Amino acid sequence: MPIRSLNTAKSRLLTDSDALRSQIALAFFLDTIAALEGSAAVDRIVVVSGDETIRRCVRRRCEIVADGETGLAAAIDLGVAQLQKVRHMGPVAVVLPDLPYATSGAFDALFLAAHEHKRAFLIDSAGEGTTCATATSADMMVHRFGPNSARAHSDAGLAALDLRVPELRADVDVLDDLDHRQSLRLGVETHKVLNRWPLRV
Repeated sequence: MPIRSLNTAKSRLLTDSDALRSQIALAFFLDTIAALEGSAAVDRIVVVSGDETIRRCVRRRCEIVADGETGLAAAIDLGVAQLQKVRHMGPVAVVLPDLPYATSGAFDALFLAAHEHKRAFLIDSAGEGTTCATATSADMMVHRFGPNSARAHSDAGLAALDLRVPELRADVDVLDDLDHRQSLRLGVETHKVLNRWPLRV
């Protein structure tokens, strides 16, 4: 899981202060991590970040790789290289850190479905982006995150997973996303932040 410095993460969240935006970004990340930790399919979690707060929050829960903030693709490559370095055997996934509705059960379903494909990806709820990409091994990982990543992943030969897991498709880029997804349950950390800082959406 790659995550930018909290000073710059989730820049499209137009909040009343940078402090609130950073707290929301951290909460999204922690809720995504918690859902992964509860998945029976997850053996290890590698976080790629140069942010000291991020590192402090998960250093006893995840493997951490330092990131020079040179971009998302480079951060993902660092995480994949770490798995190759430790000779990780078995499937791998790239999961973006802004899934505050994620649940362990949804990840279980995702990884089970991904076993049917050499490489696969999950399209976000908007239909243009990608929230997760999977591969049967670190050596097989191909990623094309960025603008119009759903099309880019499809063009690169990844299979689009036809799976009803709205919790994992609901990434949050703008505050209106939170208002439009009230049928889903927010993670504990995000719920705490929103209770402390009521938002206008």
